[in-house]
Amino acid sequence: MPGPAAVLSENRPRAGMHRLTLRFPGDLESRFMAEYARESVGQVRIGLVVAVGLFVIFGVIDMLTPEIGTQVLWFRYGVAALLLLGLAFTFSRHFEPVLQGATAVCALITGLGLIAIVLVEPVGRDFHHRGLLLLIVAAYTFIRLRLVYATGVALLTTISYNVAELVIGDSPLRAVLRTDLYLVTAIVIGMVACYGMEFYTRRDFVQRQLLKAEEAQVEDLLLNVLPQSVCDRLKRERAWMAESFSEATILFADIAHFTELAAQVTAEEVVALLNGVFSAFDELVEKHRVEKIKTIGDAYMVAGGVPVTRPDHAEAVAELALDMLDAVQRLNVVRDEPLRLRLGMHTGPVVAGVIGTKKFSYDLWGDAVNTASRMESHGLADAIHVTRSTYERLRHRYVLQRRGPIEVKGKGEMVTYLLLGRRPDAPAPAASA
Repeated sequence: MPGPAAVLSENRPRAGMHRLTLRFPGDLESRFMAEYARESVGQVRIGLVVAVGLFVIFGVIDMLTPEIGTQVLWFRYGVAALLLLGLAFTFSRHFEPVLQGATAVCALITGLGLIAIVLVEPVGRDFHHRGLLLLIVAAYTFIRLRLVYATGVALLTTISYNVAELVIGDSPLRAVLRTDLYLVTAIVIGMVACYGMEFYTRRDFVQRQLLKAEEAQVEDLLLNVLPQSVCDRLKRERAWMAESFSEATILFADIAHFTELAAQVTAEEVVALLNGVFSAFDELVEKHRVEKIKTIGDAYMVAGGVPVTRPDHAEAVAELALDMLDAVQRLNVVRDEPLRLRLGMHTGPVVAGVIGTKKFSYDLWGDAVNTASRMESHGLADAIHVTRSTYERLRHRYVLQRRGPIEVKGKGEMVTYLLLGRRPDAPAPAASA
């Protein structure tokens, strides 16, 4: 099904001629009609109010004119009553889907009412003929009828006038033909004007759809760089931003001995390998509702509890880490030389924010980030290395093994643990639900 871009491309004006047909293919037409109806309701109501007001005002004038009988008043106030019912219907939720047809019916009732008054009123016929002209002009322009509906109203009104005059009326043929000349001229001018208005309305609609599609693409690209909440805040404030989080859990994952592995294959194979591994990790990040921060070479960084705080950030990252090990094991089934993953976790305070004006990124800073990185670099292959602060958050739900005090670069001696798996008696964490 062609989208807005295809429609605009196929129907672009050529050699100064308008080639856009007044109907879109498929779902695009229904979307246009729904928007057009929403935008037209106000003008339809104004048109009905004006029509009712005119019928009532001229009814009062007729009451003050002795030559005019009560039959004319019945027609005037009868039409006004029907148009008031139409006005009330515009406030119904059922009106917009049938706006074109309902508005055309109201316009046709107005025209037939004018014709009836022309036939029974002994004076002022030329005045009421001008009313028919005004109706045709309004149908093509003011009340936003589409070309096909406006033309239908104009032709039916004109035909009804001629039939009524020939069958019931007593106007000379010359007078009827003279009125027809005015009415047909109004129809031709109205068709040209209505076509132009609908053409430009449809063109503007296509342009808006293209703009929305482009904005959605930009939004998708931005969401690949920044978290949703950060994107929303940047769009509101358009300024550099930073936030402090009293506690978050950071994870670093790295492929052990990747440098030696990369030296044995081509650059394309290295990229394909990392793409396969990191794509699997991306799916797991979405599953556990944590935030991917960045990748550096073969290192993959994730945080739980930023930029949206959550009480189970450590458990969510732990579930992710265990699933990452499982994912690599599944990938190893089809590999001659298995990949071995090293993971490190730490829980602590961080500062998060967006830096840069070009190729900006969302990043984390603080000692917690450095400590998590050290847990990964001092960890073991196929193991999840965690600090004591993370251990305290996980020990009631997960199986952890004390690794013992180890010397950590830049940190000195630290007591660390290995996350081995989930406790069988522990309930499933909410992050994995």
